[in-house]
Amino acid sequence: MSTAAACCILSAPAQTVPHDTFANPVIAADWPDPAMWKAGEWYYSVATKLKTIRRSRNLVDWEDARIDPLTPQARERLYKVSRNVWAPCMARLGGKWVLYISLFVSDPDCRIAALTSDSPTGPFEFAGEVIDSRREGVWNAIDPYVLAVDGRVWMFFGSLADGIHRIELAADGLSVKAGAKPVHVAGVRHPKDKMKRAWEGSYLHFRKGWWYLFVSGGHYGDHTYYLTVGRSRTIDGTFSDRKGRPMTEGLAEPILSSGRDDFFYGPGHNGEIFTSADGRDYIFYHSHARNFRPSERPTLLQELLWDADGWPHFKEGRPQKTERRFPLTK
Repeated sequence: MSTAAACCILSAPAQTVPHDTFANPVIAADWPDPAMWKAGEWYYSVATKLKTIRRSRNLVDWEDARIDPLTPQARERLYKVSRNVWAPCMARLGGKWVLYISLFVSDPDCRIAALTSDSPTGPFEFAGEVIDSRREGVWNAIDPYVLAVDGRVWMFFGSLADGIHRIELAADGLSVKAGAKPVHVAGVRHPKDKMKRAWEGSYLHFRKGWWYLFVSGGHYGDHTYYLTVGRSRTIDGTFSDRKGRPMTEGLAEPILSSGRDDFFYGPGHNGEIFTSADGRDYIFYHSHARNFRPSERPTLLQELLWDADGWPHFKEGRPQKTERRFPLTK
C-alpha cells in the first residue's frame, strides 16, 4: 500500500525545546501538499512544484537532499500542460516507484500525470496522463491519492469545484482500468460556494476494520482551511461522518482547525500517517505560520489521537507548536 518548492522564509525566533520534544514546523520552508514515503533507512518527501526532495531518518529532522525528482524532459512535458504542478502522491506499484502529480489549467481542464522510476528518489520520467477532467467528466480533477488494496489499485482525487471521486486504475497504476468510471464519494458536486461543503486533498488510512478518508475544506490561503474525516468499512463503500451522514453531503465537522489570530492557521492537506514503535500515530499536514510569508505553508507533524468509538481527533483541535518525540520501528 502506498503513502499521497522551497522559498525563502522569514527567520523564526530561537526556541528552547526539551530533548524529548520537537518543534513545529518540522519542514521549516514553504512545503505545501506534502507527500511522504519510506525506502531503506530514509523517509523522503516532495511537495507542490516538485522542486527538490527532502529526507529524514526519524520523520522529525529533515534536510534538503538536493535531488531534482524529475528528468529535464519530464519537467518540460509537464510544463507543456501547465506550470501549476500541485499535490504529489507517491506509490509503489508493479516494482516501480510511481509519482502522481496534478496539472491545473482551469476547473474544467485538469490532468493527473504519472511519472515512474526504478529508484525511490528518481529521477522520474513522464509515463502519461492518467486522469483528464475533460474525459472523466470531473472538474478540478487534482489532488490524487493512490493505493493498492487486495490486488486492486484505487485513485481518490478531486477538489473544491466538483467534490472527491474514486476510480479504479490498471494494475501498474498508469491508466484507468478498462471500463472503470469515477464514483463520487465526498464533498458537494459543483457547490454554489466552493469554500463551503466542498473538500480536497484526499488521504486514506486503514485502522481496526475501517477505512478513514481525510479531506480538507475551506480556503487554503486563510484561517478557514481545516481537516475533517469520514469512514467506510470497505475502500469502495460509502464514507460517512461520525453522525452517519454521507460525505457526499459535505457536512462533516472539522477535527483540526484554527482561529483568525492563531500562530498556525489554515491547517490541512495532510501527507501521511506513521505509527511509532510505541503505538502512537503521527500525521503530516501543511499550515500557514505567523513567522512565514502569507503565501507560504510549512509542514507540521502532530500526534493523531483516537477516541473510544474509533474516531480520530487532535489535542485541542488545533496545530501544536511542540510534540513528543517518538521511537520508530527499525
